[in-house]
Amino acid sequence: MVEPESGGTPQVLATPTVTFKSLAFSDGTTVSLSDTDIIVLVGPNNAGKSVALRELRQHMGAPEAPTVVVSHASLRQTGTSAEFVEYFRKHVNEIVSGDSTQYLGYNLNFGLSHLSLETLWEGNFSTFAPFFCQLLETETRISASNPVPPGPFLTQPPSHPIHMIYLDEILERKINTFFRKAFDLDLVVYHLGGSEIPLLVGDAPPLFAGEGRTTKAYAERLFDSTVPLQDQGDGMRSFASVVLHALAPTTPTVLLLDEPEAFLHPPQARLLGKILATERATQGQLFVATHSPDVLSGLMEGAPDKLRIFRMQRDGDVNRVDELDKAFVSKIMSDPLMKHSGALSGLFHERVIVCESDADCMFYSTVLDLPAVHGGHLPDVLFTHASGTGRMADLAEAFRAAGVEVDVLADMDILGEEGNIKKLIEALGGEWEEVRGAVREIKRAVEGEHRPATVKETLGELQSIVASAEQHENSASLRRSVMDVFAKSSTWAQVKRAGEQAIPRGQPTERYRNLRSRCADLGLWFVPVGELEAFCKGVGGKGPGWVQTVLEERSIADDSELAEARKFMGDVWHHRH
Repeated sequence: MVEPESGGTPQVLATPTVTFKSLAFSDGTTVSLSDTDIIVLVGPNNAGKSVALRELRQHMGAPEAPTVVVSHASLRQTGTSAEFVEYFRKHVNEIVSGDSTQYLGYNLNFGLSHLSLETLWEGNFSTFAPFFCQLLETETRISASNPVPPGPFLTQPPSHPIHMIYLDEILERKINTFFRKAFDLDLVVYHLGGSEIPLLVGDAPPLFAGEGRTTKAYAERLFDSTVPLQDQGDGMRSFASVVLHALAPTTPTVLLLDEPEAFLHPPQARLLGKILATERATQGQLFVATHSPDVLSGLMEGAPDKLRIFRMQRDGDVNRVDELDKAFVSKIMSDPLMKHSGALSGLFHERVIVCESDADCMFYSTVLDLPAVHGGHLPDVLFTHASGTGRMADLAEAFRAAGVEVDVLADMDILGEEGNIKKLIEALGGEWEEVRGAVREIKRAVEGEHRPATVKETLGELQSIVASAEQHENSASLRRSVMDVFAKSSTWAQVKRAGEQAIPRGQPTERYRNLRSRCADLGLWFVPVGELEAFCKGVGGKGPGWVQTVLEERSIADDSELAEARKFMGDVWHHRH
């Protein structure tokens, strides 16, 4: 449905335009859009992102056709019919034959026999949909920058981005600048290609005095120092295609771009996202469906004020859509941990599991990969770490705000840190007042039951170890003995080593079981054996060293000592499924 702009509304785009005014999704979510928004669709595989782009193009050209993801769209149309006709004729080639006219241009080929352009603009806009709306699909990405035949440029407007940079040296240099940033090579038009206009890749030679781009001597040097783009790798060809079709044409005021990261390495994907954001910011709406945190990072850097991120997830036949709060985007960009820990990747998975350290992530993800643990299909899950207990709540809160299902795996000593466990419970949507009494009772019971060693006792044990140091097989054994001594000097260090067995029997154990169940419903899990390394006490060491030894020397699937780890991850994975 087209809704013409009413008077008094300031227009950002100067030319006649058509953009999306509002969208309604299959879950009932409705959003209003401005005409220069950058809309990014993220989410796990099969969430409906690519389908949504195709349906947007369909809504632009054939709004009555049935759709699945985008159930309704209204359009914003600006400019009078006279302004449109003048603008349209500047960008198309009119071929008149009798009482009919054929219109040819970029992404456009249609004929009219009776109706006028003015009549169609005012009442049947769908005819012009390709003129204002361009969909760049992954399937045609590689070939979209192949050589094109030349045209009668003196009498007809260009119909392909290669034509546009062939005629505009400034635009060619601009596109070349982006390509060189990505690949450290030039991307240039070859002007003496004969029956076709190819793009060349390499180190373009300088023009000498008196030379032009069509000078034979220059053309020979250029051809000798470059190679045809169509003979290069898929990454170069894809990058060139996206940049050309996204930036060279000026008529589309809605650009739909599917998976711009296809065939690109992360640095190029991030650069492409930034280029798209900065260069399209004033040309109309940009819709991007992506699986890439690198593309998303680039878009966030390029135009954070215009960026709107919609996370999509399929629930049966319904595509659930959640718009990320702009505060979430700002937090990601300003928080070094979230920006550089891969936290953005969580937006592209069905589920995120937050651990205390990278070593925890490595171990738990390996256990969950076992078919006997996850069952069914392979888990679409991201394991990410918070570099300690204190930041786990920040990550959990951010993911929940983005509509991502999140679990947090915490060592048992979190029960001794009221501030941190309070933050976690609230970040996961729980009410602290409902569990505060239980947490405090468990803490009092544990600290009353397990007396920490005194300084005198600790020094005595250390002196004994030093005296018998030569009896240890190696330095690792000596280190473990020393660490055992210090573990006794802290109540909660003892709990980490003993796990749930450290909870006093009776009322405290009952309170703990109830608390554990309520926290599991929220997604907060206490490591039942206390800490990661207690899952296999037959292996010494801590952190990455312990994980490496366990993975190399033990069978994760069969080792009886790791049965508790397999059960724990199975409980985590299946509890809310």
